[in-house]
Amino acid sequence: MQYFGTIETKYEEIFITSSYMYFGAEDEVITAKELKAKIKSAKEKKKNIIGTVYLYNPVVTPVGYDSNNYLLDQDFDKFGEMVELKGETYITIFKQAMRESCAGKIVEIRNLFNLNEQNIDASTLLMKFNDDLEIYTSYQNTEFDRDIMYLDAANLIPSGKFVFFAWGDKISQKEFPYINDYAKTLYDNAVSLGKKVAFVYKKEKTEEGAIGYLQFSHPMQNPKSKKAITNAIKKSFEQFPPVITPYE
Repeated sequence: MQYFGTIETKYEEIFITSSYMYFGAEDEVITAKELKAKIKSAKEKKKNIIGTVYLYNPVVTPVGYDSNNYLLDQDFDKFGEMVELKGETYITIFKQAMRESCAGKIVEIRNLFNLNEQNIDASTLLMKFNDDLEIYTSYQNTEFDRDIMYLDAANLIPSGKFVFFAWGDKISQKEFPYINDYAKTLYDNAVSLGKKVAFVYKKEKTEEGAIGYLQFSHPMQNPKSKKAITNAIKKSFEQFPPVITPYE
């Protein structure tokens, strides 16, 4: 599997505005240019992209750069271009789960927030995101650039036959209602478009509860249940399209 994405920067922040996992043959290696050719048109996307995964936010590094140091302090100069990214941490989990059912195809990765940074769930940041999303459709200026940071939830059509939600359990309707509305629009659109929707959830919370609270577990967000969530994701993809799967 190879992982590709487009990195942009604004106001000293790093954003991943698009990213794709390519499940090529065992010894196959493609370039970013070849990946772009596989998604260059609606026809090519329909042919090659098998599904979409929704995550909370990216934490990724371009191949050849240090994951432990800030990218702007390194000599990276390909902002706005498609580049190969390291397939590490949570990407490894999805690689292992999908490699058979998605062989020869591309899976698109979408993020609720494109800010490429760890631990962005601090209340001060979430308040900024929530305020931005309250005025997203207006002509008012948002704190973060709306086109770089956020998805056009009302109009976005996810690629492929399935949509796998794994943005975790951080969404709070009471504290951050506009983030909740944003996420719910993305979920509802996937369902209304007839996509095969899948996710994993804690069994005691019930499937209905997971949907109601938009809580779709991610292994890196819950260290105590990381192994159980990882195994549930693998089980979900044992068939295609993937299925909704509980864990204990």
